[in-house]
Amino acid sequence: MKNTLPVVLLAAALAACGGDDTRYVERDVPAPVEYMPVDGFVLGFWVMEEQENCDSPCIDDASAYGDALYVLDSAGEPVAPALEDGGAIGRVAVFDGDTRFATRATSALNNTVIGERFSLHLRARTDQADTGPVVSLASANGTALTVTLSNDRLLVDLPAQSQRMLTSLESGGGWREIQLASDGERVTLAVDCDVVAAFGAEPGVPVLSTDALGVSVGGEGDAYFSGAVDLVRLSRQHEGNLFCEE
Repeated sequence: MKNTLPVVLLAAALAACGGDDTRYVERDVPAPVEYMPVDGFVLGFWVMEEQENCDSPCIDDASAYGDALYVLDSAGEPVAPALEDGGAIGRVAVFDGDTRFATRATSALNNTVIGERFSLHLRARTDQADTGPVVSLASANGTALTVTLSNDRLLVDLPAQSQRMLTSLESGGGWREIQLASDGERVTLAVDCDVVAAFGAEPGVPVLSTDALGVSVGGEGDAYFSGAVDLVRLSRQHEGNLFCEE
């Protein structure tokens, strides 16, 4: 369902919450802004609710920018998303290895340079033994970030920094709450509130890219993800882990 809170009200609510120090607030049925803060730094917040006023099937963006994710099959043609109940906020997108959700070239995100400070929050699960790309950020010049997940491994690839952050996970198909964050000097990767990998960014080299980047969920290039995604949230500021309570 479209988040219709005006930006002015969102800003007031966020000021009261304390900006970067805000953490997860538990609600029985939270709206996106109650579950995680939404301000002008949030470039996209997708909780897998379908938007009705698109020209082809798309997923609503709960951020102020309203950049929908368009649902595409492996041939790049529009297709209806597979959605089911059970998300932390909205619904859950089910991927069977042949579908991806992507922003369009005309979106605000695809025309905004993220910068060196950013946070990515992702809640996903899979029972597959082989890794598949859950989320990626890319421009026409190449891929800047790929997050791949299997039932027992997580890999985050940052080509500009020549870094591959690989961590083993307890085997199983449960939800993984993943946060990738950069303060411009240090990049950290957390899973289920535990920091599992980190590195110091190479000075003078972008963590992501100097290009504006679009987002893809469920597929990158010819590779696809099999599993489920609950939410994806991208901010161009360094934040605490919003999945975790103080």
